Amino acid sequence: MSSTTDRAKQNERPTIAAMLSHVGWPVLVGLAVTSLLYVLIYRGPLNLPIMHRYFASHPVTFCETGLFFIGLAGLVLKCMAVVREQSRVGAIGLPEVQEPEAIESASRLLDEVESWNSGRRESLLGRRLRDALEHIERTGSAAGLGDELKYLADMESARQQDSYSLVRIVVWATPMLGFLGTVMGITEALGDLSTNAGALASSPETAIQGLLGGLYVAFDTTALALTLSMILMFIQFLIDRVEVHLLSVVDGRANEDLVGRFAVENTSSDPQVAVIERMAQSVVRATEQLVQRQSQLWQTTMESAHSQWNKLLTATGDHLQTALSTGLEQSLASHARQLIDAERGVAGQIRQEWDTIQDGLARHATLLQSQQVELSRHGETMVQVLQATGEVIKLEQALNANLAALSGSKNFEETVMSLSAAIHLLNARLGRTDSVPSVDLRILPKSRAA
Repeated sequence: MSSTTDRAKQNERPTIAAMLSHVGWPVLVGLAVTSLLYVLIYRGPLNLPIMHRYFASHPVTFCETGLFFIGLAGLVLKCMAVVREQSRVGAIGLPEVQEPEAIESASRLLDEVESWNSGRRESLLGRRLRDALEHIERTGSAAGLGDELKYLADMESARQQDSYSLVRIVVWATPMLGFLGTVMGITEALGDLSTNAGALASSPETAIQGLLGGLYVAFDTTALALTLSMILMFIQFLIDRVEVHLLSVVDGRANEDLVGRFAVENTSSDPQVAVIERMAQSVVRATEQLVQRQSQLWQTTMESAHSQWNKLLTATGDHLQTALSTGLEQSLASHARQLIDAERGVAGQIRQEWDTIQDGLARHATLLQSQQVELSRHGETMVQVLQATGEVIKLEQALNANLAALSGSKNFEETVMSLSAAIHLLNARLGRTDSVPSVDLRILPKSRAA
């Protein structure tokens, strides 16, 4: 009896540690990550306009971001616990037996389970085996072991669902904060518009732009809240599916190690055992009804929240569509006017530059034409000069031949003088006095002249 009491005291979990594991650590880790994010936004590489718009434009966005990281920290810690439990399931188990053991061996197996390290002993399968063995040791019979294992499985399933309570609250509260930010933003925008009524009359476009800017900030809070809540719901769904599969594996391993392991005696003739069995069955039925009722309450609450969420989303979508339509129409009209003015200015500049280019091309064409005419005239002159040069060369050759024939005649000197004068005259006309060939004026001997 004393050993059972000692084991109960040893297995009792501290209240502060349990509270930190379920609420404290997610809050601390989430706030730390939120602080780090805003340090990166204001002083780090995330100092971008889009980050300031969606995470630092309104006080509600700070609360939404903090709640998101608190819920995300809870899911991350839960995921780490599930992964750790999956790694321990395969390494935990009782030794196999060939035939049923006596009930007294439950104490020995319970001591063996208690001798495990804290990680294996406090795991899902370790707690399940320990609780089942304590039930066998306490009742002294294995007759109701199947019902006890079913009860322990239901309790573990209820604890598993209860472990997501913080995340469910965050998923529910984040969209509500977004809608609150939208209402506050719209109220502030309308308040500023009513305060600046004179500015609305004098410059309506500026006032409307200010109103649209306030509405953008207001609707950004709802968009951020819905996005963050959907991310948390998706991650929660994945982790919940993995954990449900893990619980089914733990149930199968516990049934495999304990069901049929101990010899069951016929205790139907003992009225006390029958009363205890009926009491246990009543407790099991009451627990099942309680779990079923709690599930129905949760389902009703989620359906009601879902209906309200859909209504708020529809109203928000209508307001957003109206605001976006008005803003887009004004922006497109202004943009069209600016494009028309820009097109006109660019077309005028292009027309002036094209006229300048055409004038330059016309002048160049005129110059090229005059140069072509001048080149043609020079070419004709060169042809004439070449022709005259050929004729002069032929004349010179004929004169030299005549001079050679007339060198022995009596009137040779006079003829030579006349020919020289003619040659000089021709050279003077042709401008080639430097290239005149020399004429041999030597008087031949009289004997030969004769």
